[in-house]
Amino acid sequence: MKNLALLTLVATAISFASCNNNPSKDKNADGDISAGEQLDHTLKQVDEHAEHVHANMDKEIEEARSRVKKAELELDAAIKKGDKDAEEAAKKSLDEANTAWDKVKATAQKVGHAVESGAEKAVDATGRAAQATGRAIDKAIDKTADKANQVAEDAERKAKNVKEALKD
Repeated sequence: MKNLALLTLVATAISFASCNNNPSKDKNADGDISAGEQLDHTLKQVDEHAEHVHANMDKEIEEARSRVKKAELELDAAIKKGDKDAEEAAKKSLDEANTAWDKVKATAQKVGHAVESGAEKAVDATGRAAQATGRAIDKAIDKTADKANQVAEDAERKAKNVKEALKD
């Protein structure tokens, strides 16, 4: 259950990092957030969340390891004493600890993959946004150039008309 909650936390953190509209993204304080600033911010957020998740997973792994070691020590002590009941209980405890250890390792692998996948998705989304922004800027530049040419042609035509009118 704890591992499922951790996996949910990771997925939420990655979603939050990729969608967060925090004003601190504007690094040059010009009031606009460029695609580069968005990408930098997204990567920073993903790194921060990944560090937090890795720290939690390291803690879970260490706890599972210590449970296995403790169970092994209890089994060794029971064997040395020759206490069959304690030995059976220690074997059961060791099996449970090993099962928990395997689950923690599997969860750690899933979490690592989820963090990596989330980071890639966030970077890809930011890249697509940057490309769309670039296309929009190119389109706006083209429209501005077309309008400037049209205005220049109109001005030239009007100047020519005025010049001809003055000749008459």
